[in-house]
Amino acid sequence: MSGLNKQLKSIAEWIEMIIFSVILALVINLFILQPIKVEGSSMFPTLNDKDFVIISRIGKTLNLEIGYEDIVVIDKRIDRKRTFIDDLKEISLINRNEDKNLWIKRIIGKPGDVIEIQDGFILRNGIKLEETYINDQVMNGPNEQFVVPEGHIFVMGDNRNNSMDSRRIGFVPIENIKGKMAIDISGLFR
Repeated sequence: MSGLNKQLKSIAEWIEMIIFSVILALVINLFILQPIKVEGSSMFPTLNDKDFVIISRIGKTLNLEIGYEDIVVIDKRIDRKRTFIDDLKEISLINRNEDKNLWIKRIIGKPGDVIEIQDGFILRNGIKLEETYINDQVMNGPNEQFVVPEGHIFVMGDNRNNSMDSRRIGFVPIENIKGKMAIDISGLFR
């Protein structure tokens, strides 16, 4: 009987280790770091279609300040509040399909900012932005002005002429920021 007890104890230890590992992976994905696959070319040349990045969830978890030019993953569904269930559904361990509601964009404006598009250039509070990271200046568009409301951000893709962003969907609630890009790990997979 002692041989059977040893086998049962060994199986129980393996089950405990597997359960602990799954819980640890969930906690890391929900609150610390999460891998995300880039879909589309809206962030070209900074990021390419099918690139992989790691987003930091720490800022979201600890309510840290976001910065200009931060690259963030947002939930494009600006008409609804994100929930903990949304975060659970988007975990890579659970959802192997890319989530079409998540977009990766760059923060251009924060609450209270006046964002203007004039002759293809972006101005924030009357100051022209020096954007070395963009693909091309905005072309074929009207001069526009946006005032970012409290609790929201204004985001744009680096590939300005091929990006669906705040110019079309509107201002993004800060709660809809899933995380901030920490590392581009695409080179590891090429």
